[in-house]
Amino acid sequence: MYAFGLILLLILLSGLVAYLGDQIGMKLGKKRISLFGLRPRYSSIIITVITGMMIAGISIVILLTAYSGLRQALFNINEVLERLNELDNRLAERTLELEELQAQRDELRDELEEVRIEFDEAEANLVEAQEDIADLEAEREQLRAERDELLAEQDELMAERDELVAERDELLTERDELDEMVENLRAQRDELDEQLEELNMELTEVNEQLEDAREQVLYFMDEDIVFRRGEIVYSEVIEGGRSENEILTDLNEFLSQANQVAQQREVQVDEETGMALHLQTEDILHAAQMLYNVEEGERLIISLAARVNVPRYDSLRADIYINRNFVVYRENEEISSAVIDADAGTNRIDNQLRELLAEVNREASLRGMLQDIDGSVGSLDFMNFYQIVNEIQAYSGEVEVSVRAAEEIWRHDRLSDNLEFEFREIESDEVDEETLDIESDEVETDEDEFDE
Repeated sequence: MYAFGLILLLILLSGLVAYLGDQIGMKLGKKRISLFGLRPRYSSIIITVITGMMIAGISIVILLTAYSGLRQALFNINEVLERLNELDNRLAERTLELEELQAQRDELRDELEEVRIEFDEAEANLVEAQEDIADLEAEREQLRAERDELLAEQDELMAERDELVAERDELLTERDELDEMVENLRAQRDELDEQLEELNMELTEVNEQLEDAREQVLYFMDEDIVFRRGEIVYSEVIEGGRSENEILTDLNEFLSQANQVAQQREVQVDEETGMALHLQTEDILHAAQMLYNVEEGERLIISLAARVNVPRYDSLRADIYINRNFVVYRENEEISSAVIDADAGTNRIDNQLRELLAEVNREASLRGMLQDIDGSVGSLDFMNFYQIVNEIQAYSGEVEVSVRAAEEIWRHDRLSDNLEFEFREIESDEVDEETLDIESDEVETDEDEFDE
């Protein structure tokens, strides 16, 4: 109401000021008064303009006087605008918070609905639980009755237990007496074991002496020796690091093959077992253990060798030897070489070739190949040997003969068909250079001897 009254007052004051201005203008016009030397008409216009300006000024003064907020808004418009922007930002933040709260409210409503569903299920479960409780109460009463019966039986069992405890005490007393007797018997057994071990040691020494004497006697006997001491009866490569069943199967197959090889010579064969080999069980178990304990895929050489000289129709006692298998020579690897004079006689070439083969045998032995009882690692047959002699004689002058591995040669192999011989005729220039080298070496040797 105050605002409407103020507006009405402004209208009335504006009309009053306009009326007074009009009257003043009319009077001035009638009296033809001029302002500032102007014509009366222009003076009237100026008075009318001033009157309008007074109306506006009075209206503004009244409004500013009546409304302090309008005065602040008019003179602090920038602060008001900044305040409005701040309020807008706060309003946007409040709007976002309100949207989040509404989303949370929706989630809470969903959770409330789930809780209500769970509550309904819980009520249903409660009803079932109450029914179960009633059933359990009935079972509890039944169990109480059974408990009373069990307590009565417990009393009877306690009485029986007391009787059994008394019997147990008697048995414990008897057991202690028996333990003393067992300890005494064990002490006697240990003494007997020690005596038996001493007797076994003495018996072993006597057997060894008898065996040595028997071997010496057999060595000088007129009967033929079927196997010499240390001679390999049978040898085979077995892969280790596998299961026990596979290893035992291979060992049994190895012993079976070795037995067949041994029977090819005139040795004693057990009629009941059909075995010609006499082995120690400890050696077989040791071989199986070694095959089992090595890395998977590793190859071991299992060999059976005669323990003593074996005459015809006598028992073959053998030992088991185990060696690791590996590649001694790669394919086409040179083993040894020598220079042979092809123009020399057959006997000279034969001797030089034998020296070369002896060097091959020595080199292969140093590389780890297993030797036979005679110290060799293999041999060439008569035909192959003299075929090589003929090939050398086909050349003239000095011929370099190289012995190479025709294929991979393993430690358990024998050097025979796996050797390859290469021939290279040496030119005269090479012979001269070698001769000069030899002469220079001789000169240096002479000088050294002279200095000495």
